[in-house]
Amino acid sequence: MLTLGQVRGQARVVELLQRALASGRVAQAYLFAGPQGCGKHSTGLALAKALNCLRHPNQGCDSCDACSKIDQGIHPDVRTLETQGAQARIPIETIRKEVIPALAMPPHEARARVFLIEEAGSMAGPAANALLKTLEEPPPRTHFILGSVAPVRLLPTIRSRCQRVNFQALPADLAASLRGDEDTADDIRNLCDAMLAASEGRGLVNILDAAKSASERATLLGALEQYAQHCHLAARRSIEIGASDNAKAYAGRALSALETLVAVRDHNAHGQLAVEHLLVATRGLAVKPVVSA
Repeated sequence: MLTLGQVRGQARVVELLQRALASGRVAQAYLFAGPQGCGKHSTGLALAKALNCLRHPNQGCDSCDACSKIDQGIHPDVRTLETQGAQARIPIETIRKEVIPALAMPPHEARARVFLIEEAGSMAGPAANALLKTLEEPPPRTHFILGSVAPVRLLPTIRSRCQRVNFQALPADLAASLRGDEDTADDIRNLCDAMLAASEGRGLVNILDAAKSASERATLLGALEQYAQHCHLAARRSIEIGASDNAKAYAGRALSALETLVAVRDHNAHGQLAVEHLLVATRGLAVKPVVSA
């Protein structure tokens, strides 16, 4: 993953955001406009890390707890809203369930809460209107980063409430170089996310599809390792807050993931069958929601 200073091919964008960070004038809503594959989402994540880094505020370090959680997609205050369904739309339920309730409270553990919308033009009409109401009076310590390849698809009232940042198309050689790294990283993230969702009982088909799409053995092994690390960290955090049942469940998931990794790596087990076995092994390791006092 990247810190803001490591973003390639968008020097003007990086300079603009670094100035905003240094002056304490980061906009509450940005519209990152540019062609597909130019780095809008990775830049948004890098900005989220710069806002919340524990070691190098306004820069990001890629290694502290906050940066690591953002990289893994598990930071409770940094959320990416993705398209859903065959029509690839962001429905109003996503805004109602993931955005509006969170805004009623301060960030859980970050200095700044960040919502990233990878393709804001894909919001259904009601979702766009619901987001507009939020953008009209955003709460403090909250930032929205809307990405779009076609800003004209957004409501004019949404565009007017965002500071637009234009991304340029990357040179062909740089785009090809970055695409190779990002494709592998995306495969790992997608597979890991699918395992997390499936282990919570929200869809076996997601992980099976992801396992089929993992074209390289190293991709599957990387996803299994990342998932095991996530569960290990979650077990430690559960112990810290006294949630012993959750700690046992997460520890069991981590062990099952490592056993699956060894089976694929050392015993040439079939990737998809190994993942199916992992799901069966973790099905009974349910995690209970923790209610704050």
